[in-house]
Amino acid sequence: MELREEVVLMYTTEDILKRLVKINSTNLPGNEMDMVKEILQFFPKSINYEIIDHGNNRGSLIIEVEGIKKEKVGFIGHIDTVPVTDEESWVHPPFEGIIENGYMYGRGTSDMKGGVTAMIKTALHFIENGITPQHTLKFVFTADEESGGLGVRTLRDKGLLQDLSKVFITEPSDEEIGICEKGTLWLNVSIKGKSAHGSKPHLGINAIENLYEYIDKLKSTLDLKRTHEFLGSSSFATTTIHGGVKTNIIPEDANATLDIRTIPGFSHEQIIENAHKIAKDMENKSQGMVIQVVVENNRPPLTMDKEDNFIKEIEKVFNRLSYPVKFKGINFYTDASQLIPYHNIPFVILGPGEENMCHQKNERIKIESIDKMTKFYISYNE
Repeated sequence: MELREEVVLMYTTEDILKRLVKINSTNLPGNEMDMVKEILQFFPKSINYEIIDHGNNRGSLIIEVEGIKKEKVGFIGHIDTVPVTDEESWVHPPFEGIIENGYMYGRGTSDMKGGVTAMIKTALHFIENGITPQHTLKFVFTADEESGGLGVRTLRDKGLLQDLSKVFITEPSDEEIGICEKGTLWLNVSIKGKSAHGSKPHLGINAIENLYEYIDKLKSTLDLKRTHEFLGSSSFATTTIHGGVKTNIIPEDANATLDIRTIPGFSHEQIIENAHKIAKDMENKSQGMVIQVVVENNRPPLTMDKEDNFIKEIEKVFNRLSYPVKFKGINFYTDASQLIPYHNIPFVILGPGEENMCHQKNERIKIESIDKMTKFYISYNE
């Protein structure tokens, strides 16, 4: 099946972003293959590209532009979005791409079809103008970042990213240089106790009360007062809790999910080890109780040295463009967390849009921000 037509004109930022926003790539189900096909429509047939089919209309895409140097610089952006809630209360329909006062509104505008648009425009600049970039450029459009990271994990495991020497993650960073991101560790804790009549709690094992105790014990092992220059402190949140069937029955079952966000210097392996040790100690003290701890998401914190050559190169281009040089930390996880721990290469999180717009109702992005970051991506590689 033919996916693309020949490019006959240069597309504006508004043209590209509007077409991407109109595609509903909400995860789940994702349907990122629709995004892959649309992205390819902007390019001539002769480009070097590879589609990675994940099944169920889910896919990722790699477009490569050969440079003067064989060193490969990656630009990574995800093409799925989070769902829309309460659509009727949006000021503009979330899948129309309406422009007002220099902003385009819609789901995914900031997180992160704006960054994807900047990637497309950067690639088109070199391709349509017949300009050979200084570096070989690899534009990576990934599926499923908003969930399990299927896209970047598949590309990583297939060895399709191992030739990268440095990486731009084009997530919204307020046009500031993101040199670190918090780690994420999600734990699912289930406790099996013993039911009893509410008037005789000593005959049972109260799963809910033991769950509270478990959570307090695990939280106490973390130094939540330690701070990071750009990321602040780590956090520990109980995000869901379920248990019990009736007021007068001692609960036999209880379950909680824990969302732990960590700054650089924290070891997720140590936290997981502590989680299992606390469970075992509590089981030994209460015969018959069973505690199960499942790791649902494990993305370590990442950081770059401001003095790294890659960061210094970025600073140099910022200065040349008269962009203010500001460093920041990213509090959410990105595709970098699925790549950098396996391929220790320099990275930066640097893209158009406001971090605070991510996952929000009335999500929007300033068109000027996309153009500004596009200009930087081009300048870095010319």
